Amino acid sequence: MMSKPMADVTIVAARREDAADIQAIYAPFVQETSVSFETVPPSVETIADRISGNLASHGYFVAQSEAGILGFAYATAYRPRPAYDRTAEVSVYLAPQGQGRGLAQALYRRLFAHLAARGFHTAVAIVTLPNPQSAQLHARCGFAHVGSLQEVGRKFGQWHGTAIYQRMIGQADLHHALRRLEASDTAALAQMLTLIQTSFAYMTGRIDPPSSMHQLTATKLAQMAQNSCLLALGDPVAACLVATPLPHALYLGKIAIAEHLRGRGALRVLLAASEELARSMNLSRLELQVRIELEENQRIFSRCGFVETARTAHPGYDRVTEITMQKELTA
Repeated sequence: MMSKPMADVTIVAARREDAADIQAIYAPFVQETSVSFETVPPSVETIADRISGNLASHGYFVAQSEAGILGFAYATAYRPRPAYDRTAEVSVYLAPQGQGRGLAQALYRRLFAHLAARGFHTAVAIVTLPNPQSAQLHARCGFAHVGSLQEVGRKFGQWHGTAIYQRMIGQADLHHALRRLEASDTAALAQMLTLIQTSFAYMTGRIDPPSSMHQLTATKLAQMAQNSCLLALGDPVAACLVATPLPHALYLGKIAIAEHLRGRGALRVLLAASEELARSMNLSRLELQVRIELEENQRIFSRCGFVETARTAHPGYDRVTEITMQKELTA
């Protein structure tokens, strides 16, 4: 979900075409300060390559206004060894005209949401000392100062130390990654379809009759978006569900979560959003159906507050094939 820190500013994913504006913001930090330990400003082409590389892995976002880009934030790999794969190093820079407007926090918020949806666990920021303004920013954004290094960088003929800040990425950040997909969101709908197909694949051979997932297409998802709410986490989509209002409840279907997000609170974020949606529709309960064979899913939803309310059979079957579960919503 795109963040809007001010009426005239939107936080969006960076594009290669933004490289010149980003370079113009970043170059003075390199040429005039020790905030960056780069000593020569990277070229526009180099910045463009960094954008492409970071978008594919860790994320790169800009604060966009009618006047142009006012700031940017990105994440990179913290260390190259595989055990560090879920730790990201983050940075944020603002143009002079973007300072004092809350944009750095807004950029970080969007970046953390992206990292959460990608399954990252920890964010690390390295700040050149002294930099009280940056220290205050990182404290406001939930970072803890976990250590300092003395005289690790030499620039402008002087040695500089750095402070290390750390912030855990968690379920609260996932809330900011939530968005509602529209019929026009063709790329995201295709991602949602792939996620559902991948997440439901384990059911093949386990459930009878087969899942309706086999008849699902991106076109059908677009049609669902007309009368149902398609909730998704992340870009690309890493968790989703379809919420359809019924006279007695908000019905939840096609719940799918990418493997890297399982056990990280994604389901609870989707369910919390569904509860809020149900209340906005004056509906007092959530409802879903679980196949009789999938006892592990029944246990998961029971832990989320759902209780069994009915057992039914698909047409043509003389045995129970699915369980209806509901969750009553408190006022």
